[in-house]
Parts: sequence; C-alpha cells; structure tokens
Amino acid sequence: MTDTITLWTDGVCTDSRGFGGWAYVRTWRGEARGVAGGERQAVTPRMELTAVVRALAELEGTPAAAAVTVCSDSALVIAGAASLAAWKAAGWVTDTGEPVAHRDLWEKVAAVVLARPVTFTRVTATPSGKEPAGFVAAWSDFAREKCKAAGAFTSPIPKPNLAKFPGLSDA
Repeated sequence: MTDTITLWTDGVCTDSRGFGGWAYVRTWRGEARGVAGGERQAVTPRMELTAVVRALAELEGTPAAAAVTVCSDSALVIAGAASLAAWKAAGWVTDTGEPVAHRDLWEKVAAVVLARPVTFTRVTATPSGKEPAGFVAAWSDFAREKCKAAGAFTSPIPKPNLAKFPGLSDA
C-alpha cells in the first residue's frame, strides 16, 4: 500500500446555466471514499472546481507531508492549478489583467495546494466504470441527472459502489 492520496475529480453541466453535477473519489491506504452532488443554475467550470474543493477538504486529518495527486479531465483545473501562486501574488488578477474567474473557489484550492505537496494530473474520462476517471465521470453525470429531478444535493457515494472503484486493490 502507498501513502499517496489520490483524488479523482469530475464536474459536468448540461449547458450554460443549466443543471450541473460533480463527484470525487479519494483513494488512500487501500480505501476509497467519495461524494457526488448536483446544483441548478450551474456552469461547467464551477462544477469542475467544486469537485476539486470538496476533494481537497477530504485531506483534513491526513498527514500534511503525504503526497497528494489530483486527477482531473479539466484543462481549466490543470492550468489554473499551475497559475495559483502567480494569481495570488497578483491579487487574483490574470496575466492579461482580468479578474480570476471563480475566485472564491480558486482561493479555497490555493489554501490547500500552496500549503502541502499537491500535484495535478490531466486524465481522460468517459463515463464508465472501467477506469478510475470514468467511474468518477459516471457519478458526476448521475449527480447532474438526479439534480434535474430532485434539486441541489450532496450525498456520499455508497460503499458497495466504491468497492467497485477500478484499481482499488492497487491503491
């Protein structure tokens, strides 16, 4: 077993200001924990970032020196993570002089990422259960669909489902 904490994240939205869903799974020491949620009047960048913020909150109570890898299919998340220190130093303004979009969420990401070792990795995800990123993408899709019927929600991913997380026995 490894002491690396891996956070698999995904967010999705039907269209501009539509129904959105997000999900994450944390694997650490051979166990998985995950949560999914949905929001109305959402946009994709906020759903992607909400998944990351919620996943990073799962680090509370873990060793501060433990290596953390955030896996995301979002180019926005990967590029933004690489810009956090510069944005913060510039007063949350981009290199083009524009205010950082979704600053409230980026500040939450920065509070964790700038305080402990966190690496961001871009992955490819298609909703399926055959790979970790696909498993999480399927749950974010499910969350978006549930939100359409039931409204905004946050719910743990059931343990029997997490037991099927791809590669868990290798975590």
